[in-house]
Amino acid sequence: MQHSTLISRIFKSLILKALGSICGFLIIVITAKFLGPEGRGEIALFLNILTLILSFTSTFYSSFSYLIGNLKYKIEDVFNLTIFTTIIFSIMLLVIFKFFHYQYAYFIIIAFIFANVVNYMEGIGYAIDNLNLVNLVKNAPSILTFKFILIFLSFQKSVLLVILSYLISFILLFFYIILKFWKFLKLQINLKALKILLRHGIFVALSTTTTFLLYRIDFFLIEKFYTKDILGIYSVSISIGEINFIILSFIITAVAGKFFSDEGKTILKRSILILWLFQILTILFFIIFGKPFINFLFSEKFESSYLPSIIILISTAIYNPSSIIAVYINIKIGKTYIPFIISLISLIIKSILAFLLIKEFSIIGASISSLITYTLTFSIYAFVYFKFIKN
Repeated sequence: MQHSTLISRIFKSLILKALGSICGFLIIVITAKFLGPEGRGEIALFLNILTLILSFTSTFYSSFSYLIGNLKYKIEDVFNLTIFTTIIFSIMLLVIFKFFHYQYAYFIIIAFIFANVVNYMEGIGYAIDNLNLVNLVKNAPSILTFKFILIFLSFQKSVLLVILSYLISFILLFFYIILKFWKFLKLQINLKALKILLRHGIFVALSTTTTFLLYRIDFFLIEKFYTKDILGIYSVSISIGEINFIILSFIITAVAGKFFSDEGKTILKRSILILWLFQILTILFFIIFGKPFINFLFSEKFESSYLPSIIILISTAIYNPSSIIAVYINIKIGKTYIPFIISLISLIIKSILAFLLIKEFSIIGASISSLITYTLTFSIYAFVYFKFIKN
């Protein structure tokens, strides 16, 4: 692949990704303005619990990429597994929520059923190198949710209406995908493909779950130690500080399908260089304009999120190349246990740091725990890459 072709693929995915990311960010802005720090905290908690669950279940999508892209299984064999595994995971969730009570548990389960199938289609999209399908799955939920939230909150300021907006968006996208892939739906399971899915996917799912907890363990600890108001303010810090994840996401979307090619390692290196360039520009912009940016969009109630946002921006800039290397290891080399082990070590370290620092320094301590841990994680990935990766 020529360098110019790589750039064109990245920017081809940028437009819809930018729209989806803008809508996702505006959801945070609108809910913060309409519902205040406490309401914003409630929404963030709901969404993070849902995402934590999906981080385990829906990330089997990389195994779907592996089945189709490397092992050449038919789409119908893989598509039927999306329905089957979603049903199994839904039953497991019903049992789990019997023991762990949460106010919006049933809404979580309903949202999960539809969102999980939608997210699985990302893996099929990568495997057949269908950039349009991948972009639709990754960005349409934010765009639709933003529209519904804007309509609903203009009538009534309610946390429940925001949650319903998420549900409706996933349901609409689910039925759109089912109509597109209806011809592949059959009431039979390829057991050989299922075994490969579980064997390959379990480490990916565990790795992604531990990675998500790595991102959010500080958030959940703040929820335990402080009020929903503080949680809402820190959720704004996270949303700003993780803008670098948006840049990471559209680069991975553009290049992951090309990791299967002979030039996969060259594409990996170029992607990391492009990623760092964009991240540096983002950090410089926010250091200069961050405070007026927060006051204008979220109000002065959220001004204390400025310093944690900068710390998290720097943290994610250091960490993000690790994610590209992890995707490469998962779908190109198939050694899914490597990212899992690294994520687990990082999660343990951050949990200890966050517990100690949050009790003393609140949201500043939370962001510092991210900076220390993310720097360490990238160092480990860099060592593994240069020492052991031969493909």
